[in-house]
Amino acid sequence: MKISGNGIALIKKYEGCRLTAYKADPSEKMWTVGYGHYGVEQGVTVSQAQADQYLEADIAKFDGYVNRYVSVPVTQNMHDALVSFTYNLGAGTLKKSSLLEKLNRRDYIGAADVFLLYNKADGRVLNGLVRRRQNEREVFLTDMGVLEYSRQKDSEISLSKNFKVKEFACKDGSDKILVDVDFVRGYLQKIRDHFGTAVTVNSAYRSPAYNRKVGGAKASYHMKGQAFDIVVRGHTPAEVARYAQELGIRGIIRYNSFVHVDSRPVRYWAVNNGTAKAVSSF
Repeated sequence: MKISGNGIALIKKYEGCRLTAYKADPSEKMWTVGYGHYGVEQGVTVSQAQADQYLEADIAKFDGYVNRYVSVPVTQNMHDALVSFTYNLGAGTLKKSSLLEKLNRRDYIGAADVFLLYNKADGRVLNGLVRRRQNEREVFLTDMGVLEYSRQKDSEISLSKNFKVKEFACKDGSDKILVDVDFVRGYLQKIRDHFGTAVTVNSAYRSPAYNRKVGGAKASYHMKGQAFDIVVRGHTPAEVARYAQELGIRGIIRYNSFVHVDSRPVRYWAVNNGTAKAVSSF
C-alpha cells in the first residue's frame, strides 16, 4: 500500500518546509532541510523542487516500513496515519510501540488511542505534537468500514466503549466475524448512550450457511457484517426505532420484540408484524 495525497498533505501540514538546513533538536549530529529530511550538512540550502524530491523519497521509505511491520489488513486512512506517525518518530519507534502490537492483534480502536501518547519531546508535552497525534488518530479512525475478526483470537477486543467483538459473532459458532465498525461506533454506541442501559445484539454477522438455515434474505446485510438485531433493556422496539430514525439510520425494521438496523445505502424503514410494511416514520 502507498500513502495517498491526503496522507502526504497531513505530513506537509505538520512538518512544514524550510529550504535552509536547521536543527530540529540541538543534540542532533546532522541537520534537517525541506519537509523534515534528516542527514544534511550545516549551511545546505535547497530549492522547492529538491525539497519535494526529498519528501517523495522519504515517504517511499516510510511506506515501506509500515508495510513491513503491519501484518493485518488496514484501510487507506489507517496507512496514511501510520506513515505520518512513522515519518515523524522513526521506524524504530513504530516497531517497538504498543500501537503496532495492538494493531497486529486487530485491536484497531486500542491502537488508535496509542497515537495520543506520543506527544512529548525531551519529556515535555508540545502542543504541536498534541495536535498532530490527535489529527493522525482522527484520520486512522475515519471510514474504517467492515473489518474481519476471529472469534477465537479477538473476542475481547473493544470496538467502542460498550461493545466487544464477541457480541457480533455468528450464532453457528464459526470463527470468522465481520463487523461494520463505523456503524457500531457511530450508531450502536449512540443508542447505548442515549438510553443509558444495556443493548443486547441478538443477531449480527451470519455466515452464508447460517443465513440460509435461519431463512435470511439471499443478500442479507447480516452476511456482510452490516446488520444488527438489537434489544434495549427497559425500552420498547417502538422507542428504539424512533431514536434510530432520529439518528438517520437508513435501514430500520421494527419487529414485535426487537429492532433490526443496518448500514444500507438507500433508506428502507418498515414494521414487520409477520409481514413487512414500509413506513415513513416510527
